[in-house]
Amino acid sequence: MNIRAHVLGAPLATAGVFLGYVSQLEAGEVGPMAAYMPPAPVSDCDACNDPGFYGGVSLLYMKPYSGGEGLDGEWDLGLRGTLGFERPDGLFYELNGFWFDGEFDREVSPNSIYNYDDDVSTWYVEGLIGDNLHCGEACLDLAFGLRYANLEFESSRTLRRDITDGGEGSSFSEEFEGVGPVVRIDGTRQLTEQVTLYGGLSQAILFGEQDFSRSSTNRAEVTSPPGPGAIILNGSGSSSRDTLAFVTEIEAGLQFNFNAGQIQGAHARIGIEGQYWSIGGSDFGLFGGVLGVGFNF
Repeated sequence: MNIRAHVLGAPLATAGVFLGYVSQLEAGEVGPMAAYMPPAPVSDCDACNDPGFYGGVSLLYMKPYSGGEGLDGEWDLGLRGTLGFERPDGLFYELNGFWFDGEFDREVSPNSIYNYDDDVSTWYVEGLIGDNLHCGEACLDLAFGLRYANLEFESSRTLRRDITDGGEGSSFSEEFEGVGPVVRIDGTRQLTEQVTLYGGLSQAILFGEQDFSRSSTNRAEVTSPPGPGAIILNGSGSSSRDTLAFVTEIEAGLQFNFNAGQIQGAHARIGIEGQYWSIGGSDFGLFGGVLGVGFNF
């Protein structure tokens, strides 16, 4: 009887010790083996961009170019803004805006009796949906979307004040407004922990309307009765046509990453940027430098 009690008592004592040990474990632990947990799978694309909202603002210093003879563009300021959201799987949604307003210097003879004023302005807004194609030290994004854009030229010619009392001259304007698809590719290559090389290329095809308008004011001297004097003759005209515009943009430069406290993914960019328009056989371009900042929030 004592032997049976001893045989049965040893396993019961062991079971009691085990149950007491289990009762002291924290919730979720399973003894010594709980110290090892296999790592969760991580996408390489997570290394390129932090999920969440992001934004950026860039100041552009650009010079316009035109196919018109004798026109030399002046350096002027422009702006670009970006607001977007990226999901953990790399899919992102983005809104972009661009604006530039500049002038041309016309090469004229010192003996010309006219003063000239030539201006250009352009802007666009676009919405994009894209995804990460390749990630790691070198990252590549591809996006498609829709762009709405405007490009306008204005030119005026007036007689010099030292020749006439004023009022005589002519003006001409040309404006394109259209909408169409756009595709964009952006890439980065990390050089050091703080410095990254970046580049981008976009192509848009815009379907729209091109409007032309002219106006003129001429002064005519009158010598017949009731007496000498002058009359002002005004004239104007306009026309429009449907046309296509092809817009190419390219940018490249260096990105400097830095810590901005509560703002994540803060960086500054310095680089060059170019924009080329082809509308119904006419060419127009912009080229210059860019200084921008970006962040995640």
